[in-house]
Amino acid sequence: MNTAFNKFAGFLSVLSLLCALCVSCQMKEDDLFDVDPANRADAWMADYRRVFNNNEYGWALYTDNPTTRHPAVYTYAVKFDQQYSTFYRTSGTGNIPGVNGIDSVKSMYSFKMDNGIVLSFDTYNGFFHYFADQTQYFSQDMQGDFEFCLDRYSENEDTIFGRGKTKQLPFVMIKLPVSARDYQEATDSIKSNYAPYDCSFVCAGDTLPARFFSGYQNLSIWMEDDDPRLDGHLFSYGNLVGGIYFLEPVEYKGFIIKEMHINADQSGYDDICGNASIIPKPFANYFMQDEEYDSRFFGYSALGSYTKGEWDKAREALKNSGKYNPEGLAYVCVSTDGFGGLELIFNMWYGSGEIHFPMEMKKVSNNEIALKWTGKESHGLGFNVYDAGFKYFVDAFAPKDEWRTYVISPKSGSKMSPGELMLTDKSNPDNSFYFPKNHRYYHYSIWE
Repeated sequence: MNTAFNKFAGFLSVLSLLCALCVSCQMKEDDLFDVDPANRADAWMADYRRVFNNNEYGWALYTDNPTTRHPAVYTYAVKFDQQYSTFYRTSGTGNIPGVNGIDSVKSMYSFKMDNGIVLSFDTYNGFFHYFADQTQYFSQDMQGDFEFCLDRYSENEDTIFGRGKTKQLPFVMIKLPVSARDYQEATDSIKSNYAPYDCSFVCAGDTLPARFFSGYQNLSIWMEDDDPRLDGHLFSYGNLVGGIYFLEPVEYKGFIIKEMHINADQSGYDDICGNASIIPKPFANYFMQDEEYDSRFFGYSALGSYTKGEWDKAREALKNSGKYNPEGLAYVCVSTDGFGGLELIFNMWYGSGEIHFPMEMKKVSNNEIALKWTGKESHGLGFNVYDAGFKYFVDAFAPKDEWRTYVISPKSGSKMSPGELMLTDKSNPDNSFYFPKNHRYYHYSIWE
């Protein structure tokens, strides 16, 4: 009896499977999707058009354009209606030939399906297409995109993400919170005040040398084992109101950094997720870790009261020595080699009259260095210039037999980008010097 029942149960199972197959063969696409593909595509494009048009001020459009160095970010202010896109004058487009006196340019745009939704700027726009025009003599197949694959928009509909259809370079649109003109002024201030040539990137407990190439809108970060003489890893970014946005997110030790805002005291940027920060380059590193190809020269442009007195003593001693005319002493500067070496140099490029006093240097803290004269001098004058009167110059800067610690502070500029660095003797605040940073191939007379 069990055998008969098992056979009957098996028959019912097979019959049920056949019935299911028959039903499935008769299922149509409409049973799976409520809307046919053509109408579904139209609905998607209509939804994007709604997001594009649902903004009082328009959008900041950020896109990478190829260059011989690295993709450079261009920022455009654009507003959409149902048929037209209106691009507004920005600092990036204000100098384009033919449109430098125009505040806005209107042109047509459309959506199309091409393996996804594509935003196409269909008619020529003097602001936008200039960098995508293959007829430009400088293009050399590096022109930018003017068709973009739209990948998604954010949940709150204030950011649209995509990529260039041809170059596949990142494309982002961020909803403008203010008018295009006000937005441009705010973002330009980010570039001018908070995009220092040198800084540090802090993430996962590591502090890495970094540098803003604001002209390219790239942040260079030197990762472990990167050659300091070459560019580090380059990340494209756009300026926001109060921060920056990475078109190519920074990835480091499992962390992904996309957006950073200026912190409260305006001394750097903080990742909005709290995983990283950009801080000022430690002041001591301007002397100890100079990543430039050649040394930097710092001209003394001011002296403390004690130091000025020592300078005057030196001039008098040199005059009385009869060996060296102080009137011929034009320049004094500090030359660093980026590897912890420093020289006090007088009359740079004056041939045999160029005088070098090498110094030992060590980093005490991020904002302190210590100096000590090695006891050597080099020049082509044929006599000991230290004994002739230069000892007042040299000893005021650093003695031979003891370390002199200097506190480094910014004298001008912002915390992120100091204009001048000041050295103050920790044991004698009246003994001080200040000079411009990044001051190469220039000198100031110490007596001006």
